[in-house]
Amino acid sequence: MTARSGDRGHEGPSADGSIDPPRNFRITTEERVRALAIGAPAYAMRKKRIEDAEGAWHRTLVGLATTLRDEGRPELEVAAALRARAGRFDFARVNDLVVKHNRYYPMEANLPMDREGNYLLFGTVFLPELPFDVERVVRRALAAVRERESERDDASP
Repeated sequence: MTARSGDRGHEGPSADGSIDPPRNFRITTEERVRALAIGAPAYAMRKKRIEDAEGAWHRTLVGLATTLRDEGRPELEVAAALRARAGRFDFARVNDLVVKHNRYYPMEANLPMDREGNYLLFGTVFLPELPFDVERVVRRALAAVRERESERDDASP
């Protein structure tokens, strides 16, 4: 039985002796070793740290909001409790990462530019990350709790 064109994986090595999947670019051995040696790009590591902090804040606030709402606390009391908790978050450290990300990401990721000098990300104008503050993280947490409750209400008979 002969393998059809495009039926990779069952025919063995390709014409160049490689068992790597077909792709429209080549990575030299030197480039592979360099990638392994230097690790992930700085912008990716920075973005991950930003997202990890935001995720931790979000989980904390959603958990608190869910607990308070399950206890029957009024919306204003829940929002006030979330603001108080969010006021203890270290926004300065993460906002410093946001500033660095906004400044260096377009160059580090080698983003193309349009005719007006705007950086493009996947064909649209790159918009800088917004800094974090109490209101932003509380608003996001409350929206997530409301959405979860709405889905729960829609699912109930």
